[in-house]
This record gives sequence, structure tokens and C-alpha cells, in this order.
Amino acid sequence: MGDSRIARPVRSAALPVLDHVRAGARRYRALLALPGARAPVVASAVGSMPIGMFTLAILLLVRETTGSFADAGRVAGAFALANALGAVVQGRLMDRLGQPLVLRPAAAGHVIACTALVVAAGEGAPVWALALWAVAGGACLPQLPAAMRSVWSVLVPDAERRETAYALVAIVFEVAVVGAPALAAGISAAVSPGAAVLTATALGSGGALAFSVTGASRRWAGGTHAAGWAGPLAAAGMRTVCVALAAFGAAVGIVQVAVPAFTAARGSAEAGGLLLAALSAGSLAGGVIYGARSWPGRPALRLAALLLGLAGGYTLLAAAGSASVIAVVLLATGLLLAPATIVASALLDAVAPAGTVTEAFTVMVMGIVAGTAAGNALGGTIVDAASYEAAVLCAAGATAAGAAWALVRRRTLA
Repeated sequence: MGDSRIARPVRSAALPVLDHVRAGARRYRALLALPGARAPVVASAVGSMPIGMFTLAILLLVRETTGSFADAGRVAGAFALANALGAVVQGRLMDRLGQPLVLRPAAAGHVIACTALVVAAGEGAPVWALALWAVAGGACLPQLPAAMRSVWSVLVPDAERRETAYALVAIVFEVAVVGAPALAAGISAAVSPGAAVLTATALGSGGALAFSVTGASRRWAGGTHAAGWAGPLAAAGMRTVCVALAAFGAAVGIVQVAVPAFTAARGSAEAGGLLLAALSAGSLAGGVIYGARSWPGRPALRLAALLLGLAGGYTLLAAAGSASVIAVVLLATGLLLAPATIVASALLDAVAPAGTVTEAFTVMVMGIVAGTAAGNALGGTIVDAASYEAAVLCAAGATAAGAAWALVRRRTLA
């Protein structure tokens, strides 16, 4: 009798949560049920996996060849930098020429360059040669997240449901970032690092070719544009979004260095990777939750609020005195990461000049990447010169500055 009285309120309390989960699942199912949506979603998900595979796979490949982690890091970094710059070029070309005319040559170039990288590594080629092939492979990596984001902008007519679609793009990206490195590590251990690089190449290029033959990709057109050489950055609102997200990326980069420094000071730098996995897991969960419902308020104010929430989370990291507390704070803070990028992506529909939507997304992503790289460097400097606490407080300051920037310039985001 007593057990039933206790169980009844528990079940009653769980009902709203279950209803919310069901409602969210219906929103995602409705998106995938749209005519022409399912095939490009699957192809983009497959083609996005290499985003999380290449850094580790190339690192292990070059380390195996040269015996030097420093050389391996330089080659992997060359691939990543070329990928960021190549993404903007591909985005601009897709807006001008359409997606198939860009994705198919990029896929072919990517296969040639990455295969040559593996062959050159096997023959003991010098590091500069490996770096050149890595640059070519990174520049040609087909930009399927940007292409899928653009397709959603025409597949989904209303802005409210479109934000759920952009959440789906973020979810696929987070799955690639979180899960794909384990796939690369498994293939490297079971076969070889070269096999991991070639697997990532096949997934990226195969996904791009499959995506390019879908009706949604073939029908999509960027439209006329008059943005000039500056592209989407000619718009004031676009500059507002990019600066805010560069600050967002800088904070993430600082935390990526500060957390391993915290664990290293206590005897295990590797444990920092496990803690950062909590941040990624929180981001994945946050993307799923955010896209499962509609949210009140203007997107510009939502972006500022999310950045302020991140600043609060990073401030709490400074007060955390143990790894377990840091893990909890990182998980909670991670819940705001993907929603911030989803809101920024939705803002592009309003602020990007006509005909530049794909390039605008790639520019936004490059702003995050550049901010993260700067944050990595800054975080290391602060940790060495001061402390872990000073570094995470600097991360909090960066996101607070990004929030203030978005608020001050909110009229450009209307």
C-alpha cells in the first residue's frame, strides 16, 4: 500500500518529462518525413564523420612515419587550417554554382590528396611533402554540414521548425566530434593509421557524392548576390554574429587547455580528456533538447542569454576544487554550447546577404575555429604564467564580452 502511494506521485512527476520527450521526437520525425529530406540527412551524417576522425588519424599516421609528435602535430594542424579556409571557398562556390558542381570535384580532389598522403607516409616522404598533401586534402574535404544547412533553409518553410532543423545539423556535428575519434582509434589499432585516414576519406567523399545526387541538393540554388569581395561579412549583422562566436570559440579553446592543466597538476593530464568529454556530451544533449521545442524571445536576445549562461558556468569552474565537481559543471555548461551555435545559425537567415547563405555558415564556423585556436594559445599562456583559475575566469570574461557585443549590436540582428 505504502509503495503504491509513493510510486503514484513519482509517475505523475515523470509524465510531463515523457510528454516533452515525445513532443521532441515528433518534431524530429516530422522533419525527416518532409519530402526529399531523409536522403540528404543520411548522406550528410555519413559525410560528417571525418570531421572527428582526421585529426587523430593523421596524427597517428605521421607519428608512425616520422617518430615525432611535433611533426605529426604540424601536419594535422596544416590539414585543419586548410579545411577551415577551404570551407569558406567551397561555401562561396556553392552559393554561386550550386552544390553538385562543387561537392563532386571536391570529393575527387579529396580522395586523390588523402590517398597520396597515405602513400607518401608509407614511403617515408619528408614532412614538408606530407604537409602539402594534408593541405590539399583538408582544403578539398567536402563541406556537407554547410550544404545540409542550406538545404534545410528551403526544405522547411517556417522559421520555428527551421531552428529544429539547424539543431539536427548541430547534433550530427557533435556526434561526429564525440564519436568519430573512437572509430579512428579503433581502425588504427586493428589495422593501421593509414587505413583510418582512408576510411575517413571514403566516408567524406562517398557521403558528398551521395548527397550531391539527391533531389534536394540538385534543386537548391543560392540565388543572385551583390555582396562583393567581402561576401557575407559585408553585412553588419553578419559581423556581429562572427565576433560574438569568435569570443565563444576563444572561451572553449581556453577551457580545452585549462582543464587538462588542472588534472596534470594532480598527476594525470590524460584525465583532462575524460573531463572534456563531459563538455561534449552536454553539448550533444543540449542540441537535442533545444531542437525539441520552440523557445520564446528574439533570437538575438537568446544568443546573448546563452553566452551569459556560459560565462556563469566558466566562472563556477574557477571555484571547483575537484575533478568530479568540474565534470558536473562542464556537463551543465555543455548544455548551452550547441544551442548557442544553433541560434547563431538561425540568425544567418536574417543577417546574411541574399545568395550567401552557405558561405555565411562556413564563415561563422571559421570564426569559431579561429577563436578556439586563439583560446588554446591564450589558455596555455595564462596557465603557465598564472593558474588554472585565472584561465577559466578569462574564458568567462570572453563569453561575457561576446554577450555584451551581441546586446549592444542587437539592432543589426533584427
